[in-house]
Order: sequence, then C-alpha cells, then structure tokens
Amino acid sequence: MNNKAWLLLFLLSFIWGGSFYFIGEGVRYVPPLTLVWYRILFAGIALYILLLWRRQKLPTQFDFWFCISIMVLLNNIIPFTLIAWGQKTISGGLAAILNSNTAFAAVFIAAIFIPSEPLDARRVIGTLIGIIGVILVIGMDSLTEITLASLSQFAILLATISYALGSVWGKTRLSSYKPLDIACGTLLVGSVIVAPIMVLADGIPDLEAFEWKFITILMGLSIAGTAFAYVIYYRILELAGASSLMLVTIIVPIFAVSIDAIILSKWISAQTLGGFVIISLGLSLIDGRIWWLIAKRLKAR
Repeated sequence: MNNKAWLLLFLLSFIWGGSFYFIGEGVRYVPPLTLVWYRILFAGIALYILLLWRRQKLPTQFDFWFCISIMVLLNNIIPFTLIAWGQKTISGGLAAILNSNTAFAAVFIAAIFIPSEPLDARRVIGTLIGIIGVILVIGMDSLTEITLASLSQFAILLATISYALGSVWGKTRLSSYKPLDIACGTLLVGSVIVAPIMVLADGIPDLEAFEWKFITILMGLSIAGTAFAYVIYYRILELAGASSLMLVTIIVPIFAVSIDAIILSKWISAQTLGGFVIISLGLSLIDGRIWWLIAKRLKAR
C-alpha cells in the first residue's frame, strides 16, 4: 500500500474505534433499536446529499432494491442492534476485540458460497488460532455460566456472523453496482424497515433526549462513524484492494481500547489483552502478507 492508503486505513480504524465509544454512550440516552434507527437514518441522508451533490442517481432496477434489502438486514440492522444491545453491559474496547471475529466467520462462509475463495491450510490455521483468541477474550466461564455479560458477548459474536454473511451477499449479488449506491441505498432502506419495528418495540422517540451531548454522539456515530467511514472504506478499496481492509480488524480494537482507557478510564484485563494478541496472530495468518515479508527477508539473508 502507498502512504495515502495507510493514512486512510488508520483514519478509518480511528473512526470505527470511536464508534464503539459512541454506541456505549448512546445507549445511555435511548434504547438500542432507536439508536440504530437514528444512526442509519442520518447516515443515509448524508450519503444521499453526497449523491445529489455529485449529480448521481440511485439505480432503479428491482434487483438492486431487493438485494440491498437483504444486505441492510445482514450488514446493518442485525449487527448494529446486537452490538448496541451488547454494549449496554460490556465496554466498547471488548466489543471491538470480539468484532474481529468477523474475519474468521467470513473465511468459512465465503468458502461455502464463493468458489474462488476456497479454504486452504493458512486460512484454516489462522481461523482456528483466532477462535482460540476469541474464547480467551470471552473467558471459559462465559461458555459454562449464563450471565448478562456473557449474553452481551455472544450478541457481539452473532453480529460478526451477520457481518460475514453480509460481506458474502454483497460480493455475490451486489458487485455490479457502485459502492456508494450500495451504501446509500442500504441505509435509506434500513431506516424505513427499522422505523415501524422501533416504534413497536421502543415507542415513539423522545425528542427530550436530544441534548447537546447526545447530538454530538449521533454526529460521531452516524455522520462520521457510518457515512464518512463508508466513503473512506471504498476509497481504500480503490487504492489498495479488499485484502488490505482486513488490517482494519486488527487496528480498530487498539483505538477502541485506547479511547475507553483515556476517556472512560476503562482498562481491559490481561486475559483480554492476551486474547487480542492471539486474535491478531490469526488475522495476520489469514492475511498472509506479514509472514510473506518475514519469509522473504529471511530468504534474502
């Protein structure tokens, strides 16, 4: 990757790391589903304004709107809600680390549905190492004892599976459409789908929640953490390719944990840190480039 791609990668990681902080603070003001609706509504409007500014129009084909309706469930509504609910109990740093499981789930799901991405020894070993790291992060007690904290952690893990399914669905059914159209379309459709469910579950949103701090949280979560992040995401995709974006899953938890520690004075345990190191090892094996560079340097000696 060139320097510009690296800079954008770290910027995206910082923004998404900060999103976990905003989610944790946002659920203090409104229920999780209401927060999800605000997030995708304002982000969708922001991206639609960007499309209008570029004098572009969303596709009109039925196939596009059908496919993004499935995409928004898998890639936005389900994972956003699960993560927001989970963060009522666990910290943003821990949620970000568990969110790294997306890459491991994607390896196996992609191997099932995408013939061009079969399992190989490196990916299997990397995934198994990563799963060991995830188990270490959540703790063996969470596997044998059901508590609100353990359920919250499993909610984040379910969100990662939904993200992985969404990535496969997008690659197999939406690859022919422009990335910005997909992002804008899914968010706009998602806001329409979530609205009646939110009203039934949480009631009509209370406008009294819109004090300055909550408005700041929403701007950070929806405009920066979703709309602006999508633009950066697809720019990195253009500059460096999909494989480079996997590095985000390693860097995001570092920022999320740091933000929790600096702003909220919440520190992760040594066990969680050890689990994250193992997860990072698994991700680096799946990505392969770090190990390829090490092998190349050793061979050159």
